[in-house]
Amino acid sequence: MVLRLNGLEAGYGSKTVISDVSFALEPGQILAFLGHNGAGKTTTLKSAMGLLRPSAGEVLFDGNRIDRLSVAERVALGLRLLPEGRGIFPDLSVAENIDVVAARNVGPGAMFDIPDVYKLFPVLQERRTTRAGSMSGGQQQMLAMSLAILGTPRCLMLDEPSIGLAPNLVERMFQQVRDVCKSHAMTAVLVEQNVAAAMKIADRVIIMNNGQIVFDGGPDEARASNFWHYF
Repeated sequence: MVLRLNGLEAGYGSKTVISDVSFALEPGQILAFLGHNGAGKTTTLKSAMGLLRPSAGEVLFDGNRIDRLSVAERVALGLRLLPEGRGIFPDLSVAENIDVVAARNVGPGAMFDIPDVYKLFPVLQERRTTRAGSMSGGQQQMLAMSLAILGTPRCLMLDEPSIGLAPNLVERMFQQVRDVCKSHAMTAVLVEQNVAAAMKIADRVIIMNNGQIVFDGGPDEARASNFWHYF
């Protein structure tokens, strides 16, 4: 298993947001991680990434506990988070954004180097000198995706990647996620309010409700379970 959460509990201050969250992901598996706003999905991702310290439970990566590692150490292992709001450097150019992240994450034999992300997203090559914050929402999301995969990602966690995107761009972006995952055995966790689009590319669906997992199964099982009442 690439990423495993065992009995994770976390929250903010005295408020517990998630409790007893456990699941494990295989290489190349795409997880649609669904639930209503405030269900605990983002808290789970932050806990896995090290942005939030769990009050109980374990986070394992390739079988080794990482819950005491820094965010930078987790990134170096191949765990990546594309946060809600994109997480780009808006005042830098496209090329400067990519160069800054590549300098830290791309080493010899990396899965994705600078030419690779330009090949994956040709519009970024065309807009290399453009200030990132002045681009369209779709182009900014492409840049954010590029920054997240530079180097050798093993597990990519995406938090609401379709926000602000036109429907045709959502479908194209999700298909790119699926293609990259399947061609490079990269695992993906997709937190997404566009449930139909996420389930089109998912191998597995987990639904959270009030901080706990209430469904874990395949997309067809989810559709047959009348899961919509959780949203």
